[in-house]
Amino acid sequence: MVQGELFTESSDDDATRGYRGTVASKVAGITYRQLDYWARKQIVVPSITPSHGSGSRRLYSFKDVLILAVSKKLLDTGVNLQNVTAAIGFLSRHRTSELEHMTIICDGQDVRECENGDEVLRLIDQGTAVFAVSVGKLWHRVESQLEQEKHVDLTPADSSAMASPLPPIDDIAAERMRQKLETQHRERALQH
Repeated sequence: MVQGELFTESSDDDATRGYRGTVASKVAGITYRQLDYWARKQIVVPSITPSHGSGSRRLYSFKDVLILAVSKKLLDTGVNLQNVTAAIGFLSRHRTSELEHMTIICDGQDVRECENGDEVLRLIDQGTAVFAVSVGKLWHRVESQLEQEKHVDLTPADSSAMASPLPPIDDIAAERMRQKLETQHRERALQH
C-alpha cells in the first residue's frame, strides 16, 4: 500500500498488460485531464506504474480502466462524487474476475453488489432513491475496446506470450514491473 493512497487495488490480479493514460482515458470515456486529476488526487491511481513526477508514464491495468469507466458512467447519470468514490472503493476491493458478472447498487449511503432484482425493488418500495450499474456490461465493453488498443507487455522476458505492439517503456521500468509482479506472486504463494 502506498501512503496516502485512497484505495488500494487487491493484489489478486496478475496484470499481463499495461495501458498508458491516453488509452485508459479514451476507453473509459473521460478526458486525459480528468484522468490526470484523479491520479494526482489519488482517487483512481494506476496500479501498475503510478506517476513519479514530470516525464514519468503511468500504466493502468484492465481493472483500473474498468473502474474509470464505471466512475464515468456514474458521473454521467448524476451520481455525486461522494457516492462515486464509495463505488470506486467497493470495486477496488474485488478481484477483476468477480467484476465480470457484477451489478452494483447504491442507496446514497452504501454501495453493494446487487444479488437480484428483489433487492432493488425493496429499496424502491421503501422510497429510497437508488442507482445501479451493470459492471459486467462495462467489463465486456472495456475488454473489447482494449483488445484494439496498444499496450505494454508485462509478462516476464522468458514467457512465450505474444509481444506487445508498443516497444517496451524502458529497461528499468520494465524490470521494476517484473519485480513487482514476482513479489505479488510470492506474497500470494505465502498466503495459500
